[in-house]
Amino acid sequence: MEIATLIGGIGIFLLGMTLLTDTLKKWAGTRLRHRLNQFTDGSLSGATLGAMLTTLFQSSSVTTLMTIGFVSAGLLTFTQSLPLVIGANVGSATTGWIIAILGYNLDVRQLFLPLIGIGMAFRLSRPRLRRVGLLLVSIGLIFVGIGTLQEAMRDVVTFSFGSAGEMTVLHQALLIGIGFMMTAVLQSSTIGLVLTMTALATAAISLPQAAYLVLGQSAGTSLVVALGSIGGWKSARRIVLGHAIYHVSIVLIGWLTFPVLFEVVNRVADWFNWNDLLRLALFHTTFHLLGVILFLPFYQTFARRLLKWIPSRSEKLTRLLDKNMSQLPTVALEAARRSLLEIERYLGNETELLVREGRLREDELTLVDKTLSDVRVFLSTIRLEDEGKQNDYGQHLSLLHTIDHLERWLYVLREVEPVHALRDTDFLAARELVLHELDLVNQLNHHTPPEDSKLWKQASKQLAEYRKAHRSEMLEETAANQLEMDQTIQKVQVLLWLDRIGYHIWRATRHLIKPTVPSERFDVNRED
Repeated sequence: MEIATLIGGIGIFLLGMTLLTDTLKKWAGTRLRHRLNQFTDGSLSGATLGAMLTTLFQSSSVTTLMTIGFVSAGLLTFTQSLPLVIGANVGSATTGWIIAILGYNLDVRQLFLPLIGIGMAFRLSRPRLRRVGLLLVSIGLIFVGIGTLQEAMRDVVTFSFGSAGEMTVLHQALLIGIGFMMTAVLQSSTIGLVLTMTALATAAISLPQAAYLVLGQSAGTSLVVALGSIGGWKSARRIVLGHAIYHVSIVLIGWLTFPVLFEVVNRVADWFNWNDLLRLALFHTTFHLLGVILFLPFYQTFARRLLKWIPSRSEKLTRLLDKNMSQLPTVALEAARRSLLEIERYLGNETELLVREGRLREDELTLVDKTLSDVRVFLSTIRLEDEGKQNDYGQHLSLLHTIDHLERWLYVLREVEPVHALRDTDFLAARELVLHELDLVNQLNHHTPPEDSKLWKQASKQLAEYRKAHRSEMLEETAANQLEMDQTIQKVQVLLWLDRIGYHIWRATRHLIKPTVPSERFDVNRED
């Protein structure tokens, strides 16, 4: 039964951790996009943000995977991301302090079981309190899991690694390897730390042995991050490699300097008369702070080296999309918007080549077609949450409108063979209006103000007026036998072709830089 209790304790703890992570990610997602750049301007602020995120999510792996998503979404540069990854490990030390301060002499379940009941009461009440309720439930489950582990470990753990004085280099390596495997199997260094502290509290292992296990658990997070980022872009692979190098390096440094580091920690702990749990928490924190101190001053050099090892060859138009971002709707929508900006500029260049020189590059248009399909699929994975749903819904709706107009723009390009007709000087003004819109498209970026959409609107309206006037003139000339019927049909086709391109350029751009809000959607449909 003790084994069943141990497994149940792990399950309850993991359930609480998962619920806490999901709740906080949804809560933070709507705000993170606006705060990231101001917190990542410097190495120290970036490391602080990484530590804060890990403290919130209680998982450095989650913080690192989120950072990969931010880089993939274009919200952070790769160089900016490294301080977050380095600082994330410091935040993971908070778990050890919470457990050490609460101690194992009291049944934490008695303290935190009421939180689950209160949280569920909130969850079933008003919508605004539901997320607070989930937060309380997740915290309660985490500590109920810890209490269950505490009870089970007293009876289950009967092994011993031997006394600390007998440890050879082989024994040390074995302990580090066991710590690594604990994180790899449990997919969480946090629960590995909880189990280690539980074993330490029940005297199953000594303090030095627990410290070596903690070293290995830190290295194990690299495997968790690598597995979580499978299928990511080059930016993800660079961060995974940097994460692995950093953790292996600090584990080796911690191992080589262990006698000195452990002695310093014990001397400090002696001043405060701390028990073994608090000493292990202090060792865990000191170990990670040492890594930050050693790596943070050189993170830009480290970033340049990683960029050299994994060159940033362009991954075409969907490099900003990352499947890991689907759980953060606001960030995922921004990634999709920036991808569509690049796709529109790319399509604009192909259109300009066609209008100026009559060259239609089908391979490039096929690429645009495929990437639009990729963005559409990416958008289908995003699940909008209650908080911030109105704004996210409007952004999502606008992006779907953008894709629709880009696809119709693409379809129009393939409709006619304008090589000869475009040389007709009769349509020089119409061509210049289209080229003017395309020139504006080429200047598009994610900071283009919404009010600038009127520039494309004006050009499109002028095109429409030009098309109406010249179409009537050509039909009259044909009726008066001044133009051949075949020539008129060809001219009208080209004129309509130019007008439709100009229209879809305007509409795609309007939806891209001026997101629709739900209250506007019916007016937008009428306008289309």
